[in-house]
Parts: sequence; C-alpha cells; structure tokens
Amino acid sequence: MSLRPAEGGPPVQQQRSGSMSIITISRGTFSGGMMLADELSTRLGYRCVGREQVVKTASEKYGVSEEKLRTAILKRPSAFKRFTYEREQYLAYIQAVLCEHAKADKMIYHGNAGHFLLKGVPHVLRVRIIAPMELRTKFVMERQQILEHDAVKHIEKIDKERIKWTKFLYGVDWRSPELYDIVFNLETENIHFISTMIEYAVQQEPFKTTPQSQKIMDDLALSSVVRAAIASNPDTRDVDITVRANDGVVRIIGKVKTDEIIEMIQRTAESVPGVKEVKNEVVLNYRYQHIET
Repeated sequence: MSLRPAEGGPPVQQQRSGSMSIITISRGTFSGGMMLADELSTRLGYRCVGREQVVKTASEKYGVSEEKLRTAILKRPSAFKRFTYEREQYLAYIQAVLCEHAKADKMIYHGNAGHFLLKGVPHVLRVRIIAPMELRTKFVMERQQILEHDAVKHIEKIDKERIKWTKFLYGVDWRSPELYDIVFNLETENIHFISTMIEYAVQQEPFKTTPQSQKIMDDLALSSVVRAAIASNPDTRDVDITVRANDGVVRIIGKVKTDEIIEMIQRTAESVPGVKEVKNEVVLNYRYQHIET
C-alpha cells in the first residue's frame, strides 16, 4: 500500500466525517472494486456510481448503443481514422455523464478510466486495487460458472485490452502505481481495512473539496458537456477540437473543413446550459481547401 503524504494522526477514524471528496477505484477484472465501492458508500454516505450506470445514462442521453460505449472504454481504438473519431465521440459522452455525477461531489466511481476522465481535479482520491490471479480466477469461476483455464484466459484477455487502450489514448500503462494516490493489495489487505484507510485519506486536506477545486470540477464538467454536444451533432461529430471552460466562458480551438462547421460549433456550444460566452477560435484547415480545389 502507498499513500500520498498528508498531515494528521494515525490512520484510524471512528466517527464519520463530513468532508467531501471524489473517489475513483481502478482495478483489474474481478479484483474486488465493486465490493470496496459498496463498503465505502455505506461507511461514508457517498453515492456509488459504476461503469454500467454511466454507460446506460450516456446511451439514453446521446442515442448510442451501450455495447459501442463499452467498447470505447474497454478496447484499443482501431487504426482506421473513422473508427477513431467514433471512439472519441463515445468517450466524450462517457466523460460528460461522469463529470455531471462528479460535480455533485461525495461520489465513488468504480470502473475504467475514472482517474483519466477526471484528471486535474484536486479533490479526487485515485485508488488502485490489485489482487492475485488465484483470487481473481476464483471470482470469475464462481460468477460465470466456468473452468479455471477458461477463467484465466478471460481475465488475461481483458487485462491486455485495457493495457492497449490506455497506451493508445494516454501513452501510459494504467497499472503504473504513480498514476494513483493509494494502492492496495487484496492478497494482504481485506476490504474492511482498505475502506478504513480510504476513510482516513479523504479527511486529509489534499483530498477535501474547496471552492477552488470545485471550480476546477465545474469547469471540467461544462467543457465535457459542450464537447459531447458537439460530438453528438451530425454536422460536427468528426471535428478535431479542444474545449476548455472557465466560469462559464467556453474556449474552442481546432481546425475544420468549412465556415459552416465553424458556425455550427458556435451555435451548438451556445445552446448548452451554463455557457455564458463562447470564444470560438476554430479556423479553416487549408489542407482540405487545397484538396477540394
């Protein structure tokens, strides 16, 4: 186990704290992440949000099948540009939904990429759970009623896909401990002990929500919703843009094929609730104009 340094007494807390934080739990397949999330939800009184809940909400809101959204956060994108654009759209939808949940604070997210999708928010405690293959295999065998050999193959396949996914999108190995604030091993530490340590951690100053950190969260939520709105518009879904927000002022940067697309991006962004002003810095990509002429 490793924990980012924090001031205070021993890692034991008997009384429930009123502190507010966001906890993301990253784990391998069948590594106890859901059990830990449920335990923490009961202990802290935080809302528990899972990957499937986010996928279901995004599917309903943006009209994309749940299977396509799952693929977007589980498998490495295709080498073909069209499918890469689709993957970026689906990730935009997932991030927008997750950020809307996280904006309300006191949330536990267990699922893929939570620490990536909420990157830069100071009051996010990034937890990683690891478990020995023997324990994970046992979980899979019991849940899916399959043989040990098949369970191991299933786990290894999913693990490899996740490694490829994060390498492709973020250039990192999601298993790397430096991506997390705290890492636990279920081989030596049980769920009760882990939840006790996390309860202590979220009460420390680095992980408490402040007005400044909440502003960062709100800005990220707004920019992600604007990006998702642009991605869901058939006329702008394939654009390569960056969206940033600051107190309701949204800045959009990128290059597109036509002036009409620039105008459509402007109108779409302005239609998003919470947007006060749009600074549209999207320009024409003259490479496309040269090809067309």
